[in-house]
Amino acid sequence: MQRNCAQGLVFCRDALNGMTRPPTTPLATGDQSQKRIEASITKSVTSVGLLQKSPLQGSRPRSPFRISEMSHRLRRFLCLLPLLTLSPVAAAQETVESYLREFPNQEQVKMMNTWLEKNGKGSFQFTGLVDPSDTTVVTPQATVDYGYNWFSISDGPAILTTPTYDKFLSVSVFDMKHNVPAVITNPTKPILLKRPSQTIPEGDFEVVELETDQGLVLTRMVVVDNLDAVVASRSQFQMQGGKGDMQREVKQFSPETEKNAQAVIDTVITYINPDDAFDRVSGDVSFLDLSAGVKLGQLGTPSDTVRYGTILVDDTGTPLRGDATYVVTVPAGLYNPGGYFSVTLYGTDNKLLIPNDRKIYDRTTFSSEPNQDGTTTITLSPDGSGKNGIPTGKDFYGVLRAYVPAPGAIMKVKVEKQ
Repeated sequence: MQRNCAQGLVFCRDALNGMTRPPTTPLATGDQSQKRIEASITKSVTSVGLLQKSPLQGSRPRSPFRISEMSHRLRRFLCLLPLLTLSPVAAAQETVESYLREFPNQEQVKMMNTWLEKNGKGSFQFTGLVDPSDTTVVTPQATVDYGYNWFSISDGPAILTTPTYDKFLSVSVFDMKHNVPAVITNPTKPILLKRPSQTIPEGDFEVVELETDQGLVLTRMVVVDNLDAVVASRSQFQMQGGKGDMQREVKQFSPETEKNAQAVIDTVITYINPDDAFDRVSGDVSFLDLSAGVKLGQLGTPSDTVRYGTILVDDTGTPLRGDATYVVTVPAGLYNPGGYFSVTLYGTDNKLLIPNDRKIYDRTTFSSEPNQDGTTTITLSPDGSGKNGIPTGKDFYGVLRAYVPAPGAIMKVKVEKQ
């Protein structure tokens, strides 16, 4: 079994490199498990445009480059098949697929329990401006005041009230499966958090139903030279209820299953469309995309409220290095009125902000000078020099965010190594 696991990983690696080595035979492949895997992969393939209807008669044929690109992406999917059903232990339920389905719950529980060590359930804790020492959440936004409230509605609904704010304020609700049943921008009425079987009390509420008893309210308030006003408004975030049972089961897996599953996640990350990583209820997105999305950016939200673009490689396809300088061009037209964009960098070793003497971790609509054509040039360099510079100094990746995104916005940047 160990050798066959390794063969599966080798095939996956070779497929990503464009080689045509025949695949190893999948092991422990039950019919039902295989059907679920194929359905998930088909859904993921469809979401990135690999499976499409045949072109109409007389339509322009696809370019050879497009066909080649699609074939390469399809190989990435096919290389996952041998790994998804590998099981290094006798227990039939322990497969790579079962690990991937459990992974979002694992990460949510880990984050919740860490937070509960210092904070009370059903209460708010605010970060202020996040710096590299904050490890509460990976891939944080640097110029945002985050508010966290891990809660449980096992004993009844909870009611959330929020302040009025003249800039960007969002309230995101997560369950323990990393579903995001609601993201409410600048709320105008109280928010009621409930399970499907619970009764709605009298009153005018924004009603949000969760699939799990436990969950998280995550608030974001953009800070634009007004941190004092933001801090003063925190007392207006209040939750009535939310103090039920915080115990949440987490399934355990063998080290070998975890290793193989993490290899799958890392493969999916190379082609994932961040717009397809998160959604509102279970089944809206592929378990492959969700597990990769959680690893790449836990507490990400659906694309109709915030859109994401990853910055992983330069224009030659080479991963970004801390000893090199890059010029990034952010496209125009990413957001609607009331929104903004940001580019934030993170260390590849820990997915946290990168420490630097200048204490600059991102560039946003508010902290960068745009070009005349509406695009924005950002320089990524070891010391932060250059137009709209961000210091690096270690191997890194970036995340482009558009809050209140414009329909059809292209979440891709140009990255040129100097």
